[in-house]
Amino acid sequence: CAVNCWGTGPCCKGWQEGEFDNQTQGGVWNGSQELGWEELEKMLFLFVKEPVTISLTVMYLVSFVVGFVGNIMSLRVLTRKRRSRVSSLSATRSLLINLAVCDLMVVCVCMPITVGNLIYKAWVYGDFLCRTVPFIQAVSVSASVLSLTVISVNRYYSVHNPLNARSFFTQKRIVSTILVVWLLSSGICMPLIFMNRRDEIGVVEGLPLVFSICREIWPQERLKQAYNFLLFCALYCLPVLFNMVICFLTVRRLWSRTNKIRKSKYLLFLRIRSRLKPISHIISFKGGFDK
Repeated sequence: CAVNCWGTGPCCKGWQEGEFDNQTQGGVWNGSQELGWEELEKMLFLFVKEPVTISLTVMYLVSFVVGFVGNIMSLRVLTRKRRSRVSSLSATRSLLINLAVCDLMVVCVCMPITVGNLIYKAWVYGDFLCRTVPFIQAVSVSASVLSLTVISVNRYYSVHNPLNARSFFTQKRIVSTILVVWLLSSGICMPLIFMNRRDEIGVVEGLPLVFSICREIWPQERLKQAYNFLLFCALYCLPVLFNMVICFLTVRRLWSRTNKIRKSKYLLFLRIRSRLKPISHIISFKGGFDK
């Protein structure tokens, strides 16, 4: 039975017919402890008027509008046809489109459910969304992280070997890489579909008051800890470490190339000066002879 007595179940009939009036006038008794209506409402999920909830809701709405509009504009710019196309730029553009799609999945699917669950604590979206929403959110984050890693590899290869980058990062290879990213992300986050489920918990012991929640239920706590550690390493530690190494190598390559250019310019300057020096001597000697 829903806690606000929507429906025609026996619990709701009891509330409607006043069978529990002697238990709820002035509060609800749980053993020797009285639970007032204000505390009961806070326990149940009625947080709409709290300043924290209002602030979070406004922040979510602003993030939703900015994220939706920004990613739509990004997709429009990235998918616009151009006259001259370079393979490496097309590869980067494809990866950026993939990032925008990941962000749109979070904005359009996960954020509305999160805001609704923030305002209305009971889970009313069914068991299917309870399993799929956390999975979609995790897959989107994982795909974004892996896409950023692929972008860093693309930038490093373009800097390290710019002549072969056009032939290496073909559109076919980039599409295959994006598919691998999504398959790998789905495989890593697949346990969330089976471990998240809709559950019902009692509000007050002795009273037929229950409301639905969505939570992870693991056979053992160690399995949950091991999986969370795996996600932390696979989606945070390793990508961050890898991107730091790639960025360091890219910067070092650019710095060494800059030093080589400066050195070559200096050598060219010395060579030109050495060739001009005899000419200046001849000119000065001729000038002295004319005098």
